[in-house]
Amino acid sequence: MRQAFHIKALLPNRVSCFAGLVILIVLCMPLASVAASGQVRHSLSFPVDREQIILVRSEFPVAAPVTVLSMPNWTPGSYLIRNFAANVEEVSATSPDGTALQIHKVSKDRWQVETGQIEKLIIEYRVFTPRMAVQLSWASRDYSLVNGASVFLYSEQTRNFPQLLEMRVNAERGDVFTALPASQNEGVYLADNYDELLDNPIVVANAPVYQFAVGGQDYKFVNVGENSSWDGSAAADAVEKIVAETQSFWGVNPLQRPYWFLNFAIGGRGGLEHDHSTVMISDRRSMRDRDAYIAWLGIVAHEFFHVWNVRNMRPAALGQYDYQKEQYTSQLWIAEGLTSYFDNLILARAGLIDLEEYLELLASSIHRLETTPGRLVRPVTEASFDTWIRHYTPGSNTVNSTISYYTKGAVIGFVLDAYIRKTSKGRRNLDRVMQEMYREYSDTPYAQDAFERILVDVGGSGAGELLQSMLTTTSELDVDTALDWYGLRLERREAVESDDGKAADPPSSGMGVIWDQDKPVLTIKAVLAERGAARAGLMAGDELIAIGDERLNKGNLDSLLGRFLPGEVVTVLVARRGKILSRQITLDTALPERFDIVVSDGFGKRHVTRLQNLLGQKLTQ
Repeated sequence: MRQAFHIKALLPNRVSCFAGLVILIVLCMPLASVAASGQVRHSLSFPVDREQIILVRSEFPVAAPVTVLSMPNWTPGSYLIRNFAANVEEVSATSPDGTALQIHKVSKDRWQVETGQIEKLIIEYRVFTPRMAVQLSWASRDYSLVNGASVFLYSEQTRNFPQLLEMRVNAERGDVFTALPASQNEGVYLADNYDELLDNPIVVANAPVYQFAVGGQDYKFVNVGENSSWDGSAAADAVEKIVAETQSFWGVNPLQRPYWFLNFAIGGRGGLEHDHSTVMISDRRSMRDRDAYIAWLGIVAHEFFHVWNVRNMRPAALGQYDYQKEQYTSQLWIAEGLTSYFDNLILARAGLIDLEEYLELLASSIHRLETTPGRLVRPVTEASFDTWIRHYTPGSNTVNSTISYYTKGAVIGFVLDAYIRKTSKGRRNLDRVMQEMYREYSDTPYAQDAFERILVDVGGSGAGELLQSMLTTTSELDVDTALDWYGLRLERREAVESDDGKAADPPSSGMGVIWDQDKPVLTIKAVLAERGAARAGLMAGDELIAIGDERLNKGNLDSLLGRFLPGEVVTVLVARRGKILSRQITLDTALPERFDIVVSDGFGKRHVTRLQNLLGQKLTQ
């Protein structure tokens, strides 16, 4: 506007004014015309002579003599700088007539092209896919996964332009599965903008597809790697129950087209949410192991819950993605932690797990929390803020310096929910808090104080005070009071008496270390703060060779430690960078391997009713 006023002010008459206006329009026309009709076009293909490569060709409308293209450094939903540009190879730039253009890197993740007066820029490059993971891309003849953040370049000028994608896939590789809207042309898909292109992963595979509808909404379950150990039909039925229960929980459907569950039953574990799909990785034999199958069902419930809590209702700090740098928020305990609380409840309410299994999952969360020294060091809001450098990049001291906002957020959810139910005499709960949050913030990212404000509206000022204590301090969470509301109690250690009241086995002793399970020998992965190994000066990376005068290995560790009582001083030999060291350790009481939630004395009908209201199941006393 200042430029227009300046030009007009210099013009002496109406003719000159008109000429100046023409000049201004001409100056603005390239950008305006591109904005009106511009479209970025991408095509993906795979070489026939090499695995792990994706070939990319992109056409960008041009509006300036210099164009800067960027590759994202991270992908939404996974808070780690992954430097995707490291896998980009052989980048070339040409004009529409095939003329080579000058292109050079200006930073680790940006390329600059001298585009001069051309109207379209053609970029070609290769993307190497190092490994299979839900956050990454992978290309093989068996199956391929395209996660847009690791594949597609963008320019700031065209980020909001429509994006057309053509998949050029050999039929032998299989079919293309994606939630991207398909065009009328086969193998061509459309996205409203670059963000939507990245938000819709693409799978190429020969895989069965199971379809179902809930409340008029269509869903598709793709099961890559299905085998005799994976009953795809039964898995799809379970997914349908999770979908129905989650839709019922929120009471509103934000989906605008079919939703895809893209499951890879190939080994491993993981999940990553998107607006209209989720990518999951599971073990090939998960359905043959009850605990592994429940864990997989939990991933399904967790990622689908994210459709509402994260994808449509998100913290203000994540309202607009900056793909080149970290975006800090202290509220991942809401986005991930509370989702981790509700995912197990969804499984129970859907009838996929029983009371005993639910309580085992809850006890496991409390155990992880209370056996992590970092819970006494870092409040959960700081753990969220530091996720880029702690949770997603763990080191040998992470266990001592921070706490998972997934774990603590889930336990916060349980404690808060019990408090609201207790103080309202069962009339209100945390479900309602989440539903009110969504009603108010499904279209507008929420501010720092939004959750607490709605919590107080639903659960009273006491709930707000309780929340503040759990978020901003490192005090232990009062899980015992929460469990007591349901007539339950937590057993944190092994019983020291037998059933007949006589002395049982003495408590086990321990050093206070976490072992590296990937090493063939007894190698320390982490040393727990304020415990025997830490006081003796042992370090991560030390190999434990002997205790007393006996050789140690993975097979006899427990039996040899069992000969000593907590408080005894023992001599251990360790190898550190090739040197043998002798250290004296005062043994601690071993941390319990698990917690158990059991029924308290006085458990009665009122407790059954409360558990039924929580789990949505019919229980018998």
